[in-house]
Amino acid sequence: MGARIEVLGSGREVGRAAIAVWDGSGKAVLLDYGVNFDEEDRPLFPGHIRPRDLEAVVITHSHLDHVGAAPMLYVSVRPRLVATPLTLEVSRLLLMDMIKLNGPFLPFDEQVVDMMLDAAEAVGYDEEVEAGGFTLKLVYNGHIPGSAAVLVEVDGSRILYTSDMNTVETKLMGPASFEGLKVDVAIVESTYSAYTHPDRRETEERFYKAVREVVEAGGTVLVPAFSVSRSQEIISLLAEREFEYPVWLDGMSRQVADLYASHPEYLREPGLLRRALRDYRIVRGWSDRRRALKKPGVIVSSAGTLKGGPSLYYLKRLGGDPRNAVFLVSFQPPGTPGRRLVEEGLYGEADEPLKARLEWFDFSSHTDRNGILQALRQLRGLERVILVHGEYDGQQVLAREIQEKLGVEVHIPENGEAIPLN
Repeated sequence: MGARIEVLGSGREVGRAAIAVWDGSGKAVLLDYGVNFDEEDRPLFPGHIRPRDLEAVVITHSHLDHVGAAPMLYVSVRPRLVATPLTLEVSRLLLMDMIKLNGPFLPFDEQVVDMMLDAAEAVGYDEEVEAGGFTLKLVYNGHIPGSAAVLVEVDGSRILYTSDMNTVETKLMGPASFEGLKVDVAIVESTYSAYTHPDRRETEERFYKAVREVVEAGGTVLVPAFSVSRSQEIISLLAEREFEYPVWLDGMSRQVADLYASHPEYLREPGLLRRALRDYRIVRGWSDRRRALKKPGVIVSSAGTLKGGPSLYYLKRLGGDPRNAVFLVSFQPPGTPGRRLVEEGLYGEADEPLKARLEWFDFSSHTDRNGILQALRQLRGLERVILVHGEYDGQQVLAREIQEKLGVEVHIPENGEAIPLN
């Protein structure tokens, strides 16, 4: 069939990332292999690919929608696996947790995950890796600690897969920059293809001011946050401002924070996270959870969409008091308890009305429409853009803007679609 790009997942959908790049001889490299979950928490896998056809699998970062299906490829065959050291370590943590929660629905177990990750090759940014007829390079992309874009060279084509990226500075990360990178084809995430984030510094200031208002009035702030990156972002923000009230960290966030702190080379300012881990309090059991509720302060706890985890415990005990607050810091997908809380003001199995103060703050680690355009302008020689990891309506708007402003061809593939390279 010739050299081509095949979209196995993230075509006209957010998440479930899986992009195969094929050479002319019938061999491929696979860029991510993630899962999404249905409303009953059952995993939705990407399209099938034969592991024996793979020269390498590249995992761009540790979020399950990019790594969650990868162990399926290692049940009987051992394709080469490439990622940054931090991505490999955090991926192990999340995959093992997924098996605990979703084990009956998965075609692999802990032993397969161990075999996959123990045989993986840890690669740093800008190191070239030869894999059959492919040359691979991981490129900094600003999303979360350890994350990477991938530059693939094959059969005379240079392809950049941005994966999830961010073009603004956060407490954990500097912005992505692809300045001067020579690329023929860019496969670009478009999660926020039709959306512009508010100014990041203004969001941080608004959040911090709101936290102080609640705590100084005698209340407790619950911050439901994802264990990977978002929790560490929030405690780093509070540490930067030397927030003097009790801050508690609950859930898997501490284990992830420890891994981040052990790899300071992947953090913009590692001293902030170290200070937060030194000064703030770690929940180690139910007695600590009860202590965290006794005095005004901040509780940063998984899960970010209130779909499980310790956040539910805290919400039940804080939600009925107007002195307290629930500050959401992540997008709340339709069908999640967090989205229901925002839209209906109800929580828990008894449909209790929330009396605590409720606000949402945009701390996204994905770039927006302007950031995508900014990133594409930095590339040299760009001829084609392939939009993935986004919702189709917004992608169509973004595609028109890219064509008008950059004068390049734009394609929005469906899952299962193959795009010839030559």
